[in-house]
Amino acid sequence: MPKGLTASSEQIVVSFTLAESASNTLTTERIDLQLNALDSEVFVVTGVKMDLEPADLRATGGINRSLSFASISKQDVSTSAVGVTLANPSVIATASTVCQAIDTPNNAMAVISQENSIDTPSQLEYVDVIATPDFFVNIFGSDNQSAKTVDGKLYGYRAKASAAVYASLVQSELLSQ
Repeated sequence: MPKGLTASSEQIVVSFTLAESASNTLTTERIDLQLNALDSEVFVVTGVKMDLEPADLRATGGINRSLSFASISKQDVSTSAVGVTLANPSVIATASTVCQAIDTPNNAMAVISQENSIDTPSQLEYVDVIATPDFFVNIFGSDNQSAKTVDGKLYGYRAKASAAVYASLVQSELLSQ
């Protein structure tokens, strides 16, 4: 248990699904956690699971690379200069798939597919703490022929924070954009 927090629920699983609004378009959805700010309630994230639709194989000659990418963040990062990657302190987790096709001189094709799934270290007591009443799911593709979808689950529990801890968590979260 993080210092300054007292668990107020058992484990909770929040499920979500999000599809790109159009192919290769950053799409963000707000998911409400229904936290009670008057009671200084926060959500302690203990795990994340995202199933991301794979990037498209595009065999049109030469080298073709397509990408699907999804992330979970504590704030709306769609307009952030840092973006939706782990480089942004608001981003909790990411998942991506890359598909690369290379046409060889003898008209054969080599296909390279790579998937980066969630890799939460098992020895961590918790992944992150969400102090505001919601989180955001982000998805986008690059050079895909169809819109992609991500399905996932956010695991965690509600906790009550002391006044000082709650104030610092909220301030840190809002300033991390």
